[in-house]
Amino acid sequence: MKASVSPTAAILAIVIFSSPCFVANAQDAVVQKDGQHREGQITGVKADVLRIKIGPAETGIPMANIASVTMAPPKSYTDTLAAWQSGDAKKTLSLLEPLVATFNGLPTVWAERASALLGEAFLASGQVDKAEAAFASFQKSYPASASTADIGLARLAIEKKDFPTAREKLLPVVEKAKATKLAGAGENAVFGQALFLLAQVQESSAENSEALENYLLVTTIFHEDEAVAKKSQERAAALAEKNVIVP
Repeated sequence: MKASVSPTAAILAIVIFSSPCFVANAQDAVVQKDGQHREGQITGVKADVLRIKIGPAETGIPMANIASVTMAPPKSYTDTLAAWQSGDAKKTLSLLEPLVATFNGLPTVWAERASALLGEAFLASGQVDKAEAAFASFQKSYPASASTADIGLARLAIEKKDFPTAREKLLPVVEKAKATKLAGAGENAVFGQALFLLAQVQESSAENSEALENYLLVTTIFHEDEAVAKKSQERAAALAEKNVIVP
């Protein structure tokens, strides 16, 4: 099943690790709040406890005691992003669901991105109820990532044609984007997603000039998310054909 790729939240991946399902290439590292440092193979997160295999023994560390985690994403994460960018929602879900089930809540960039992407993938496959549950799970697991959560909720609102709610969620993120001279990796993608979605909301209200301005901001500045940048370019071209100009 092919599905058009919805805007993708922060597209970030930095490392490679293992669980019983994956092949480890390097030691994972956990730094606890008491300063203790542990290295081994992280096998997952269950009931707010990180499981790590150190030598032949596996132990658990409560997530509340963890200061930071360093580990690489499994190959399935990279494969997931490739499937998503190609528009294959079915394959994305087949790879993503077990990944999120195993590592949801892990404080790494890639695990957070995977959790955020699950709701988007469900939306792309038409499973709105599951998307709503996935976005709620993301908010609970990563409460500090308010912007990413708001983008997910805005996307859900747009799916339900609730454009006022979507606008309310997106405006603070877009205002921050327009006040940022140079967005870092990940943040650039988040800003691009917010601008794209707000432009969709604006098009629904015939605010075509404002929508065009936001699409162009994505294509020229906030284009880290390639799928979003491509869709923004397509919409900008369509509006330009209608002689819409930037305000």
